[in-house]
Amino acid sequence: MKRLRLFMSICFFLFLLIPVITLNWKENVVSKIDNRILTNNPFVSNYEPENEMDLTDGIESYLEDRIGFRDAMIYGYTVLNDRLFHEMVHPTYMYGKDGYIFAKVGMNISLEEYHFVFIDMVKQIQDYCTERNVPFLFVFEPEKAALLTSKLGAGINYNDDWVAQFKQALDERGIHYIDNSDILQEKLDAGEQVFNKQYNANHWNDLGAFYGVNYMLETMKKDYPGIHVNAKDEFDIEQILHTTLQVSEFPIHEYESIFYNRTKLIDKAETYDAEVKRDENFSHFEYIVNEERLKEGSPKTLVFQGSYMNEMGYKFMENSLGEYIAVHDYQNVIDFDYYYNIFKPDYVVFEVAQYVISHSYFDYGRMTEMDLNPALDSFRDLPVEERELTEISVEVVEGKALATVNVKGLPQEADYAWLEIKGEVFDFQKKKGGENSEEVEYEVTVEKDKYHPNSLTVMCVDKDMTGIMRYE
Repeated sequence: MKRLRLFMSICFFLFLLIPVITLNWKENVVSKIDNRILTNNPFVSNYEPENEMDLTDGIESYLEDRIGFRDAMIYGYTVLNDRLFHEMVHPTYMYGKDGYIFAKVGMNISLEEYHFVFIDMVKQIQDYCTERNVPFLFVFEPEKAALLTSKLGAGINYNDDWVAQFKQALDERGIHYIDNSDILQEKLDAGEQVFNKQYNANHWNDLGAFYGVNYMLETMKKDYPGIHVNAKDEFDIEQILHTTLQVSEFPIHEYESIFYNRTKLIDKAETYDAEVKRDENFSHFEYIVNEERLKEGSPKTLVFQGSYMNEMGYKFMENSLGEYIAVHDYQNVIDFDYYYNIFKPDYVVFEVAQYVISHSYFDYGRMTEMDLNPALDSFRDLPVEERELTEISVEVVEGKALATVNVKGLPQEADYAWLEIKGEVFDFQKKKGGENSEEVEYEVTVEKDKYHPNSLTVMCVDKDMTGIMRYE
C-alpha cells in the first residue's frame, strides 16, 4: 500500500512538474489557438509590458501564457465545453443560431466626432483626386453580423444604426461611394452563401467577394468604360473542406467554394516592395499587371484596402484591372499623397469594412493633421517669382525603384510646394526637420525612371496665396 501511495504521489508530482519544466521560453511567439502574441519574459531588457502591467502581473501573465501544453489544455477545454454544453469558450468567436459562428460582438457604437473626422479625410482624398481629373470611389463593406443579425445568439443586442447616419454624412459631403450591403443582402435572400456559416467569422467568402467586387467594378465602369466586370466561368471553382476555424484549432466541418484565377498576370510587387513605405502592422502590398485588360483600356488603379480585399477580393480585381496596385489602408491611407505621387493612378479606390472605422486602425490625430496639396494648376494665374535652384537645399536618395527628393530652405511663409520634372508635377509633403528642429522640410517620392536630376523645378506658394516662387 505504501508503495502504491508513493507511486501515486510521484505521478501527481510529475503531473504538476512537467508543464512547468516544459515552459516555452521563445520570445515573440504567436499562439495559433487564440491568434495573439504570448507575453514575453518580463526580465529581459527589451520587455514592453502591455496595458502598463506591473512586474508581478507580467510574471503571472508570462507563466499563464508559457506553461507547457497550454494550447492542448485550451483546446481540450474548448472542445469539452462544445461537446457537453454546446458553448464556445473562445477569445475571438461565439456561437450564433442554426450552426452559425460569429466574431465576438462588442459594445454597440454611436456616431461620434471621430467618424466625422474620418469622413472629412475621405472627402479630402476625393477632392485631391478630382482636382487631378482622377475618378475616386469609397467602398463600405458590411460586417457579417449586420446582414445576419437574425442568426446571432440569444441575448445579443446588436445595433448598427450609426451606419445610416454615417452614410448620410457621406451624402452631405458629396462623397462618391457604394455600400455593398444591398448586393450581399440580395444574394443572401436568394439563398446564396456569401458569408461562411462557420469558417470565416469576420469576412465575406469568395462568393461574397465575387459579387461585392463586381458591384464595385460596375460602378467604376461608369467613369472608365474599359473596366472589365467578372464572370464566374472565367475562374476555376473548387470546393474546399475546412476542418478548423480560421486562426484557431477549433474543429468544424464546412465546405467553401474557392475561386482560382486563370488569367496570366505579371507580378511587379517585388520591384517596389522593399522601398514602398508602409506601417509595419499593415504591410500588405500588391502590384499586378494584366496585359489583356490593359489592351481593353482597363485603368491603372490604386486601391487602399483592408482584409476583405487582401484575403478574398484581390483575385477579382486582378482579373479586371489593367494595373492593380493594392496598399493596406488603415494608417497608410493617411499618407495618401505619398502613394499617389509614386504610382500616378488613373483611378483611386478606398475600401473599408464596417468594423475597422475606429481608433485602432485610423489614427485620429494623424487624420486631423492631414493637409493634402491643392493642384498646382489652381495657382497658375498667380504672379511667378523666378529664383535659382541653388538658393535651396535639394537632396535625393535613390533606390532601385524609387527616388526620394528632400528640399530644405524654402521661405517660412511657404504653405504648399510642388516638384516638376519634365513637365510632370508631384506634390511635396510638408515635414518637420527633426525632433529638436523647427526647420520645415518638403519631401516627395517618385518612380526612379521619372527622376531626371537635370530637369528639376521646385515651386511653392505663400500662405496668403499672393504668388508662386519658382526655383529652377
